[in-house]
Amino acid sequence: MINTLFFDLGGVLIKQPNGRQLKIWKKVFGGKHKSEVLEMLENPHGSQLIKDICLGNLTEDFLWHQMAEKWHISPMIIQYFRRKMSSQRQLNSAIIDFIAKLRGKYKTAILSNAGDQTRRLMEETYHLNVLVDEIIISAEEGVIKPDHRIFEIAMVRLETKPEQSLLLDDYLENVVAAREFGMHAVQFINTHQAINEVCNYLDGRCF
Repeated sequence: MINTLFFDLGGVLIKQPNGRQLKIWKKVFGGKHKSEVLEMLENPHGSQLIKDICLGNLTEDFLWHQMAEKWHISPMIIQYFRRKMSSQRQLNSAIIDFIAKLRGKYKTAILSNAGDQTRRLMEETYHLNVLVDEIIISAEEGVIKPDHRIFEIAMVRLETKPEQSLLLDDYLENVVAAREFGMHAVQFINTHQAINEVCNYLDGRCF
């Protein structure tokens, strides 16, 4: 029986940019001489820079420095981008409400591939620490999904077992890895689908 639920941050708790937004940011940041920026926007999971930040090898401040110094992006644009990224509007309110209703019935946690400043964002801006029992951030652990070692850390931290756990993640490779590890897992495609599939795993014991 499932007793612990793990939720990804980007793409699940925080909305991914839609096609229109992505097009705007690519126009603002992009250019043939800024291939690293375009890769970061178009395919963050394949970006070595993003991987190094999520592993804790590089700080998030290094990324902002790169944007200003190497890629010659205006500080005003960078500040605007950072404000947009940390806006409360970025939160998926339906998923937030869903997790809140699960509190007390299940142990809940955020399991995120993210950088060194993400905990502050989650706790001080989004206040997600009051929503879940634990927050596990890859940069703090030195390992990222889909590496099974981060799932091992999650099991210890939440005092649970793979077969008693479920991961909701938007990235298919992470979902597949979680299942290989022995966890239940659902790929987030859209909010309605995700909530329904998670509830199916919980035999309707959602509310």
